[in-house]
Amino acid sequence: MKILLIGSTGQLGSDILRLFEKKHSVVSGGREIFDIRYADEFGNFIKNRFSAVINCAAFLDVPLAEKSVRDPLLMNYYAPMKMAGECRKRNVRFIHFSTDYVFDGKKNSPYIEDDSANPLNVYGMTKYMGERGVLYENPSASVMRVSGLYGKTPSRAKGYNFISLFLDKAGKSEIVDVVGDEILTPTSTRNIARQTLVVLENGVSGIIHSTDEGEVSWHSFAEEIASFMKLKVKVNKTTQAQSAVSRPKYSVLENRKLKDAGLNVMKDWKASLHEFLREVYL
Repeated sequence: MKILLIGSTGQLGSDILRLFEKKHSVVSGGREIFDIRYADEFGNFIKNRFSAVINCAAFLDVPLAEKSVRDPLLMNYYAPMKMAGECRKRNVRFIHFSTDYVFDGKKNSPYIEDDSANPLNVYGMTKYMGERGVLYENPSASVMRVSGLYGKTPSRAKGYNFISLFLDKAGKSEIVDVVGDEILTPTSTRNIARQTLVVLENGVSGIIHSTDEGEVSWHSFAEEIASFMKLKVKVNKTTQAQSAVSRPKYSVLENRKLKDAGLNVMKDWKASLHEFLREVYL
C-alpha cells in the first residue's frame, strides 16, 4: 500500500512514520512535501498515486487560536475538508485526527463517539468543524479523536510535550505548579500510531476515539512522573481559573467503537507513561 503521510515531522506523525514504513511504502514530510495552506491544489498533487492519505498537520496552539482565528480555520477545518473530498473522488482512504477538546466537559463520565460536541474554545471549534467537513465530503473517512499527546519528537507548535516541560521545570525548581481540575487521558503517540495502522488495515470509518485507557488529572499525572523518576519536587495543585483559555474540565474519551469491533489496542495510561519514561529518560 502506498501512503501519503502529511505532517510526519511532528510529534504524532513521526511515530506513525516509524511504524508504517516497516509495512508500507510511505511518502512523508512537512510543508516541503505538501503545504496544506494550499489545499485547493491537493487534487493535482495526489493525482492517483496513493492508496491512503494520513493527515497529521494541524494548528495546535490553543492560546494563539483565540487571537488568530484565520489560521486555525484554514488548517483545522478547510484544508482537511478539501483533502477529504479529493480523496473521495479518487477512492483513496483518508485518515484525520481530532481532539477531546470538541467536548465541554460537563458530562463527567467518559465520552463516546455519538455524544454531542460543544467546544469551549476556538481550537476545539475549528477541530469540530474539521470533523464535520471531512465526513461531509468523505463519509468513508476516519476521524480519530485523541487526547493529551506525548512522544519522543517534541510538538512542532510548542517545542515540548507535558512530560518534557514538567521534567525541565522540576530540574530548575523544588516546586512545580500543575493544573489539578482538568481530567483527561494523556496518550502515547506510539500507541496512537499502532491504533492508526489497525484502523487503516481494517477499514474503520467515521468518528473513532483513540486514547490510552483510564483517566487522570494533569496534577496526578505529574506526580506519577515525579514518583517514577524519583524526583525531589513538590507538585503544587492549581486550577483552570488561572488559564486565559476555557478548557473542558473532564474530557476522557471511551474507545467504544474500537472495543465493539474488537480492534482496541490502546494501553493503560500509567503503563504507557512508565514505558515512555523508561525508554526515553532512564
